Amino acid sequence: MDSALSEALAPVLCDLENSGALLPDISDEKWSDFPGQVTAMLYGQDGSGQGVSAMAGESLPDRTASVADQVQEWAIEAHWHAGLPANWPECPEHPGSHPLTARVYDDRAVWVCPRAGRLICNIGKLASALA
Repeated sequence: MDSALSEALAPVLCDLENSGALLPDISDEKWSDFPGQVTAMLYGQDGSGQGVSAMAGESLPDRTASVADQVQEWAIEAHWHAGLPANWPECPEHPGSHPLTARVYDDRAVWVCPRAGRLICNIGKLASALA
C-alpha cells in the first residue's frame, strides 16, 4: 500500500481496534486512475467491500480526516450488518445517540462531537477519550 495512504489509515485502524470495533481486511487495490489518488479496499466479515482513498499531496491531517470519514462509513455498515450498534465511533458525551465526526482542527486530525461541536480527541487516540 502506498505510504501516503497507510500513514493516514494507521491511526484510524488504531481507533477501531482500541474501541473494540470490527476491523476490516485491507487489500492493496488500485481502483482509481485519478492523478495523485492512492487507494485500497476495505472488506467486511461478510465479504462486502468499500474503497478507501487519499490524495497523496494533501497534508497528513487532511488525509487522516478524509480516510477516517471513509473508514467510519465502512464501520457503520459493517456493524449494522453484524447486528451491532452502528454509531462508530460513539460520542462519549451523548452515548447511544450519534457517532463522532472527523475534522481537521488546528492542523490536527480530530474526532468532534457534531452536536456540541466539541473536540473529543485526536484521531488515533480514541481509547483514551473513551476511558
